[in-house]
Formats: sequence, structure tokens, C-alpha cells
Amino acid sequence: MRIILAISENVFRKGWRSKIFIMFLFFAIGLILLSKLFESLTFTAQLKIIKDMGLATISFFTALIAIFFGGESISKEIEDKTIYTILSKPVDRISFILGNFLGVIWVALSSLLITGFTLFVLLYFKGEIMRIAMLEAFFFIFLEIAVITSIAIMFSSFCSSSFNSTIFAFLIYLIGHFNPQLKFLGEKTKGMENILIKSISWILPNLEYFNVREKAIQGIPISLEYTSKALLYSSIYICTMLIIAYLFLRKREF
Repeated sequence: MRIILAISENVFRKGWRSKIFIMFLFFAIGLILLSKLFESLTFTAQLKIIKDMGLATISFFTALIAIFFGGESISKEIEDKTIYTILSKPVDRISFILGNFLGVIWVALSSLLITGFTLFVLLYFKGEIMRIAMLEAFFFIFLEIAVITSIAIMFSSFCSSSFNSTIFAFLIYLIGHFNPQLKFLGEKTKGMENILIKSISWILPNLEYFNVREKAIQGIPISLEYTSKALLYSSIYICTMLIIAYLFLRKREF
């Protein structure tokens, strides 16, 4: 456990020193504050737009941070040959993967907290207190980020370059938000096409499962049953991706 924490701390420090992290954070905060431009709308409509735009911005840019740092977490170490030094010490591959996963999660979580606090302050000055539904939305964003991080690390474990792993992870992120449409398309087809599309929709993550922005904006609390299912779904998917990452990394010679 100490080795995992040491690796994650190193990843976290590198993430915070990265110009990419600062740039993503700057753009996210800027877009959240830009929602003040809708001052001319009615108070209710203005609050809805601030919440919707704020949550969408936070979700997207935190996902980009998870994709970028998760995508380069292992492949970058391989490119720079530093993995040889790390694995020559008493560090097994599973600890290395878990340490990178936890480190990227910390970087993404810090971004989530900073941007979330920015949205909270903006709503506070508008006379709106952060309701429980909004806090639940942040929890679902975190679950989505954890799933995306595990996918990025899985690609990073076998891709030849950090650029490739980042691009693949980003494509999965985009497709994951169209998963419900993919399932709908599968229901409209027959034969082998139906089986193929349904199989793809089951394999790919359903990231829309974590999109609860509409309920958060309307102040509708998320049921405990739905939250439990989302937590179970994300846990299974994360474990699967990290196991695949370990199997890929174990086959590589260092």
C-alpha cells in the first residue's frame, strides 16, 4: 500500500506542475464565470443556465484531465524509459497500475473540487444555496471520471505512445455518451447487425448513466437505488479495465 501511495503522490505532483492541467483548469473556471453573461434572462432561467453550463463544463474539463493524464500515465513512462528504473525496484506491475490510477484520480478530483467551488461561489452570489441534488451530481461526475481514468490507463498500458492512448480514450469517452443511442439502434436492426451493435453497446461504457444534470438543475434528488446501481456499475467497469491493463503490462518486457 505504501508503494501505491508513493507512486500516486508522484503522479499527483507531476499533474499539478503540468501546464496542461493549469490550462484546462483556467478554461473551465473561465467558462463557468462566463455564464454570468446571461444576466438579461429571468432569475429562474438564469440559475438554470448557470447550473447546466457549470456542471457540463466541470464534467467535460475534468474528463479531459483524466483522459490526458491517464493516457500518458504508463505509456509516457515507457517512452522515457523511466519504467525500467521503477520496476527494477521492489514494485510489482499491479502496484504500479493502481498507483497511477489513484494519482490521476487525485489530479482529476482536485480539479473537480476547485471548479465545483467556483460554481458554488457563483451560485451563492446569485442567492442560490448548493442543494443536495447538485452535490449528488458532483458525485456522479466523480464516478464517470473514475471510469474514464481506468479506460485511459488501460489504453496507456499497451499503446506505443501516449498520444495514441489519449486519442483512443477520448474516442471512447465520446462514444460512451452515445451508448443509449447505440442500444436504440440495435433494437431497430435484426440478425447479425443486432447482435454486433448490442455487443458493442454492452462492452463500451454507458457514460450517460452518470449524466444527472437535468435532475440536479430541477432539484430532484437521485434515488438510493439508482446511486447504488451506478456505484456498482462503475466499480465493475473500473476493476475490469485495471485487470486488462495489468494483463497487457505483464506481457511487456521491461
